[in-house]
Amino acid sequence: MSAAVPPLLMEVRHLSIDYIGPDKTRLKAVEDVSFTLHESEMLGLVGESGCGKTTLMLAVLRLLPVAGRIVSGQIFFQGRDLLALNENEINQVRWRDIAMIFQGAMNALNPVTSIGDQIAEAIQRHTPIADRKALHARVAQLLDLVGITGSRAGQYPFQFSGGMRQRAMIAMALACNPKILIADEPTTALDVMIQAQILELLQDLRRQLGQAIILVTHDLGVIAEVCDSVLVMYGGVTAEYAEVDTIYNSPVHPYTQDLIRAFPDLSNPHDKLASIPGFPPRLDQLPAGCRFAPRCRLAFERCQHEQPRLYELDNHGHQASCFLVEGGV
Repeated sequence: MSAAVPPLLMEVRHLSIDYIGPDKTRLKAVEDVSFTLHESEMLGLVGESGCGKTTLMLAVLRLLPVAGRIVSGQIFFQGRDLLALNENEINQVRWRDIAMIFQGAMNALNPVTSIGDQIAEAIQRHTPIADRKALHARVAQLLDLVGITGSRAGQYPFQFSGGMRQRAMIAMALACNPKILIADEPTTALDVMIQAQILELLQDLRRQLGQAIILVTHDLGVIAEVCDSVLVMYGGVTAEYAEVDTIYNSPVHPYTQDLIRAFPDLSNPHDKLASIPGFPPRLDQLPAGCRFAPRCRLAFERCQHEQPRLYELDNHGHQASCFLVEGGV
């Protein structure tokens, strides 16, 4: 008998996001991206820099910069369309229901406010605690949860190491017990040992608190180790979307295949690493056809003029946007 599917927390449907350029031109940053997220699921969002990962996550929280525009699509959280909420309503969702660990902890933290006060501010904004002792106890509990002694709550970001600042950001994101945690490159600029500790912490939190996590990263090794499903993005569109085992054992999109080939294989340390020639497209210079065609080793004439739609490959949610899989595999 198959295991029951956990309840659905979030569903993003056909989301498209533009940036308005200085000359009023529309730059397509994300186009027709969809995904789902269930309770306790860890979704990996992977792709090269500039592929739209962070833009997509900022759109989920409706925190796009001034030039950003959600032009179409829907974002449902527990059946509620987040795009239909006014500013006061979406403020109640942020941090309390969906929290984000922003990339670059030192830049995200206020340098002139203590770590404890910053965490307390997040708590007071959404779940006020009148008793100061109870508030301090909650801050200490959160710091302890991420491996920082509560006695350091009065210290400032510059007094923390990079790894500890990242842990403090995680503690702040957990302040209101959100159902979804978005981790945007949580291990950037950290050494290998600290990276492993942060990833282990995220896994422990998922087990202890049952949170769903969206992990934004470039690191395919991290994705393989901790994620349940993977959304591969390229040039603002979905290249491939499937369970993690499918992505690593039977990828079908040439971009996904090349990303995996470019990752070191510890079982064959003498193998030469593959690479993908060229660079991801600029938003103001998107190809007329498939976004990946200029770099694709398998591209043919149709790829140069037509963007492939997202094809359903099986009944388990495996999708890919490539003409080579047209009609299924």
